[in-house]
Amino acid sequence: MKINESLDLKYGKGTIKFGFERDKFEILEPVRVRERKLSDAEILKSMADPIESEELANIVKPGEKILIAVPDATRLVGSTRICRLVADLLGKNGIAKNDVKFLIGGGIHRKPTPREIEWVLGREISENYEVQCHDAVDESRLAEICVTSRGTRVKVNAELLKADQVIQIGGIGFHYIAGFSGGRKVILPGCAGESTIQQNHKLAFDRNTLEKTVGIESGNLENNPVHADMIEAVSFLQPSFAINTVINQRNELTKIYCGHWKNSHLEGCREYYEKNICDFKAKRGMTIVSAGGFPRDANLTQSHKAMEHAAGTLKENGAMIVLAECVDGLGRRDFLDWFVPGGSDGTAKKLLENYKVYGQTVWGIRWKTEKFRVFLISEIEPKLVERMGMIPSRTIEEAIEKFGAQTDGYIIPRGLTTLPQLQKKATVGN
Repeated sequence: MKINESLDLKYGKGTIKFGFERDKFEILEPVRVRERKLSDAEILKSMADPIESEELANIVKPGEKILIAVPDATRLVGSTRICRLVADLLGKNGIAKNDVKFLIGGGIHRKPTPREIEWVLGREISENYEVQCHDAVDESRLAEICVTSRGTRVKVNAELLKADQVIQIGGIGFHYIAGFSGGRKVILPGCAGESTIQQNHKLAFDRNTLEKTVGIESGNLENNPVHADMIEAVSFLQPSFAINTVINQRNELTKIYCGHWKNSHLEGCREYYEKNICDFKAKRGMTIVSAGGFPRDANLTQSHKAMEHAAGTLKENGAMIVLAECVDGLGRRDFLDWFVPGGSDGTAKKLLENYKVYGQTVWGIRWKTEKFRVFLISEIEPKLVERMGMIPSRTIEEAIEKFGAQTDGYIIPRGLTTLPQLQKKATVGN
């Protein structure tokens, strides 16, 4: 290969340099205008001019119990700054600290460590306010609020019902099942019971075709049954105020959408979609994709979202080379249990018997390994990588050599936050 260009691709908290021939590889990333990090004053100004809502200062009243729901450390939302500013605003409006509670919602993720709690909330908040970590399997801490029209029995953290005002803080990004992260996902799945989460996400899998349900794709809310079910569920709760952020590749908070829990999020999704799609002309025989570094590549479950985006750019039997450190391993201890005999069809049949969200993630990995040759550069033990149908590699160059075939390719430096599309289409719905 005649190397005349190089690129530093994020891997964990560092980078991997890749030298390549400019005529052989095309970089897929949106046209980005360098966006400036928002100041505290700009964030507060946005909170004071919300979308389809009264400003937060006019919603809360002294003596009320305030609950602030935030995602766990697997999500980049700039929550440390936002939580500090919200807490200061509440204090200036006469809300006592002992009337404010923070709830870290990680859905079915593992419980956050003390260090992760401080990373999410900041030391000032974690040491001076009551903080609870949501437990999706502890029925004693859950309360049922409704049954949706699709049959999802919705149980959420009981603290959400005890509060006079619920403020939700989330981050907007692409999600390969729900369309977009943030918004309603702060509550479901973030602060919901495990059975509720499984029932909701089960809508993403078509039991007749053993494929993804029509409408389930990144960047799509139109006719997306998982999203629609989430909206219906959270409508019963009606959070008082929402704050959704956009974080750039330097992990800086560059955009914020405040106000009505549903409509402010939708406005953010529309803008995020337009800024982060990337058109390409034709599928190629190789795609090199980085999940985007920590925490986006903290585990394989999160990193798979980048694989989902890369899959659409590849010809059948092409090579997908994935850079994902996975310092936290696979994401769940029982993840490997879903790699049953029979390939993706075997996993699909197991999903029919007992659906689990991470089971569908495994199904997604397996169909990709059947359609493409998937090379994984990670810290996961090579034997485990092979067991999952992928080819462990130490470097990009080693993966290319193992693939053997000479082909043009794509490079996606930011796999989770870039949505490649053969043609641009407006898919954000209600």
